[in-house]
Amino acid sequence: MKFPKAFTHAWALSTCIMLALLAGCPGLLFGDTPAHTHDQKTAAVHTLIAVGDIMLSGSATPLLQVKGYDYPFKDDNLGKIITFADVAFGNLEYPITMGGNRYKDKEYTFRGMPESLRAVKRAGFDLLSLANNHIMDYGEKGLKDTIRQCLINKLVYAGAGTDRTSALRLGVLKRHGVLYGLLAYSLTFPEEFWATSEKPGTAHPDWAQMGQDIRAARPNVDILIVSFHWGEELKADPKKYQVDFAHHAINSGADVVLGHHPHVPQPIEVYKGKPIFYSLGNYAFGSVSEAAVFSFAAKIIFHGNEPVRVKLYPLNVNNQEVGFQPRLVEGPSAKKIITYLSDISKPFGTNIVCRNGIGRIVIAPYHPELPATVSANRDVSASR
Repeated sequence: MKFPKAFTHAWALSTCIMLALLAGCPGLLFGDTPAHTHDQKTAAVHTLIAVGDIMLSGSATPLLQVKGYDYPFKDDNLGKIITFADVAFGNLEYPITMGGNRYKDKEYTFRGMPESLRAVKRAGFDLLSLANNHIMDYGEKGLKDTIRQCLINKLVYAGAGTDRTSALRLGVLKRHGVLYGLLAYSLTFPEEFWATSEKPGTAHPDWAQMGQDIRAARPNVDILIVSFHWGEELKADPKKYQVDFAHHAINSGADVVLGHHPHVPQPIEVYKGKPIFYSLGNYAFGSVSEAAVFSFAAKIIFHGNEPVRVKLYPLNVNNQEVGFQPRLVEGPSAKKIITYLSDISKPFGTNIVCRNGIGRIVIAPYHPELPATVSANRDVSASR
């Protein structure tokens, strides 16, 4: 593969959905669902798999119309990594709508068919960030259609809503007795996409408010994920504000920080025993770029509610080679990607070792035979 120079669901359901939409809820709490292929009971060890940008539209549209929207997820080895994890996260970087008014002051705008989101669900994804610079490409209708489709497909999301309050609301998913919480924020332009008290949009983080959001969410979930859309496109170095916001999120109570927007990987940091991924790069993204050609999927392993290990799976996302189907990389190319991630992460004090083509980070020792410390029997009302 080529590397860049810089490395670059019935009425009841319908009624519930409509009530949720009328209430301005940005999602639902979904219980234990058979979305994943393995049968794991509540255990001491829990896994979260995180990938970057998902956009099943754009230049990929003609191919997807022929091969179907499941096509991007047909790499069996990569598919197993997603479905075998307890929970899978991605950034949904396009509205699911066939209506709305296109935002004109942008070079690139995207929207996709409802079938594409069903494919994302079938691929094993559970949690989605809607906080990005494309979710409002087709205005209020585009966003509302996206929210409706997330509810229909039982995909928990965060980061956008009918007003600022709903955009800031915590998304909660219960899986194997464990409560995962998601807060998502966008620090990208255009500013017109940011939600206010009077209009829909994305959650733009105010420093103090974000700290309050995280501290308020912390007692209600076992594992708290904070996602950011930030940074500069195609740049491997995080900006100072990314580091500041990531540290602020961890200091306020986040267990893991997931970043995206640059389309290329950025460093990984372990801060106060919590992993920060400044950019996960692209995943299934419907554009062709000579710079965004490789990325990675990150599996965070928790013992109870403490992250103890990270595994990094190198991915080929060079659409000139893989044709909009991200693939797991093996052999020397895998080692090359892991070595690159190691090199850019060293200034953050992160030690990444490559073993069998997988990057590994040890955060803390753990003993799987010990009982977990999560509140597995907590009963929380659904806000989503």
